[in-house]
Amino acid sequence: MTDDKRYDAVIAGAGPAGSAAACVLARAGARVMVLDRAAFPRDKLCAGLLTWKTTDLVERLYGMGPQALLARGVIEHRADRYRIRHKGMTLVCTDLFHPFYFVSRRVVDAWFLDRAREAGAAFRSGEAVAAADITRGEVVTESGNRYQGRFLIGADGAASVVRRAFPLPRTTFAANMGMGLECRVRRDDPELPAAHPDLRQDYPTVYSGFVRTGYGWVFPHGDHAVVGLGGLASRDGVSMRREFEAFLEFLRLPRRFLCDCKAHLLPYGNFLTRPAQQQALLAGDAAGLVETLFGEGLYYALRSGELAALAVLSGLSGGDVCESYLSGLRQDIYPELSGSLRLRQAIFFSLRFGPLPLWCLLRLGGKRLVEMAHGVRSYRWLRRRAAGPGGAGDR
Repeated sequence: MTDDKRYDAVIAGAGPAGSAAACVLARAGARVMVLDRAAFPRDKLCAGLLTWKTTDLVERLYGMGPQALLARGVIEHRADRYRIRHKGMTLVCTDLFHPFYFVSRRVVDAWFLDRAREAGAAFRSGEAVAAADITRGEVVTESGNRYQGRFLIGADGAASVVRRAFPLPRTTFAANMGMGLECRVRRDDPELPAAHPDLRQDYPTVYSGFVRTGYGWVFPHGDHAVVGLGGLASRDGVSMRREFEAFLEFLRLPRRFLCDCKAHLLPYGNFLTRPAQQQALLAGDAAGLVETLFGEGLYYALRSGELAALAVLSGLSGGDVCESYLSGLRQDIYPELSGSLRLRQAIFFSLRFGPLPLWCLLRLGGKRLVEMAHGVRSYRWLRRRAAGPGGAGDR
């Protein structure tokens, strides 16, 4: 192997997790190669909601807050209200204590990658990883090229090739794998006047009742809305596509939107408890690091990418890369994923008895639920975290 294909770290996947890891490593002077099958910018299915914890992390990593990102067109829309429905019944509709922001993954992922390249990371597009050797930190791409690093970071999504090289039973990650289906609806679509008024609101709506474990959404993105349904596939034989069709019928959208919809894998409670083996780490969706109630992945992708990079820097200095990474995950990520999973189980079990239990929860503790989504309050103990909008300190 030539020296120009040996690196301190090879990163498979140039999404938010891979780009964050590459940026942190390159800024520290490490020699980094990022590989991705796609040329950027590229489209990526995602509802694209940024919570407070995500914009706070972006500002810490990249030095740019939401107002600057809005001005540059990286953020497409800001919402100061939200609504939760059970099918047609409004359970809550109220102002937010901190805005939700909405992004296109085509735009924001390219922006993250640009920051990594500016920091000095190398990038190769059109290099789909075909196989990985986690003992050598090496990958082979579909074009036959080999890239070797002292360490390997698998940030290559829910269908991760790097994860296949881990000594894991196939059923380990398949359990609780969900699916999301999405379509885009332009606000100036000539058929929109006949559609549900939720599609014209400038704030997001989340819907229960269309899938047993999961939810639907209509999220505003400037000149269009993203309509989606995600969660675990129903166990009664009804497919997610059929459930999505019922959701589109409720929104009074023409059938062509069902034909135009796209599907993607959604880690939804199948996070790995040891995504670190030998010379390799898994980050973001590749490790199932997605919040298990609302399915938020952007924060956990960015944060796990940062933690993976810090672990690699420790390894480059003689530390234990695996234990360093796992320690960071145990402190900041696993408690939130485990806590949100328990809350999800309780909420969706209660919905078997109708919307009244959820209505009561939202009336009594709706603000706390939003605080947990934003990261101001922990899913684990419901305690307010040390910093965030709306005040500081535990209470």
